[in-house]
Amino acid sequence: MALTRLGLNQSINLASNTTGTLAVGNGGTGLTSGTTDQFLKFTGSTTLAPAEAGGGKVLQVVTQPKNSDSFTTGGFSTLFTCAITPSATSSKILVLASIQYNNYGNGSTNYPHGTVQLLNHGDTTLCKAYALFGGNLGGDSTDQFDSSISLTALDSPNSTSARTYKVSYKAGAGRFGIMGAGERENGSSLTLIEIGA
Repeated sequence: MALTRLGLNQSINLASNTTGTLAVGNGGTGLTSGTTDQFLKFTGSTTLAPAEAGGGKVLQVVTQPKNSDSFTTGGFSTLFTCAITPSATSSKILVLASIQYNNYGNGSTNYPHGTVQLLNHGDTTLCKAYALFGGNLGGDSTDQFDSSISLTALDSPNSTSARTYKVSYKAGAGRFGIMGAGERENGSSLTLIEIGA
């Protein structure tokens, strides 16, 4: 773009009286247009180019609350599930479980405790946690103790098909219960977050 020198106190209307592309070295971008959601990055000491956002973006979030209480006195069984469909095979899935548990109606002299675990679509255990109550109920089913645990895992499904993640639990002794959102003010939930690579 060529500029004509004007006299003192003269100005140029850059909104309508310019043509061409202003170079980076002269304060411009060197570009005539861009695409929505792109950003600029240096491709050299004096050149800029549009680029897509890098990895680490949150692409989607899916949450599944547990709607009712569940109790067990036995081995591992599925507690509740949550599904997500990754938008790219390179995406990671951050799995977050917030579990509220209690011993209501234990009716046993055993210390009530249990194990909670996260499983991916292939039923592979991602992580697990051990839940223990600090106190002997002495068989009094009217006593109730509530507590909570959090489980976090990062999974690489390498797929764009729907993936179902699970929370399962088992009792170690006594009557082990998981609280649902519909039954308590702070219930249990499972959240899946897709992270772009």
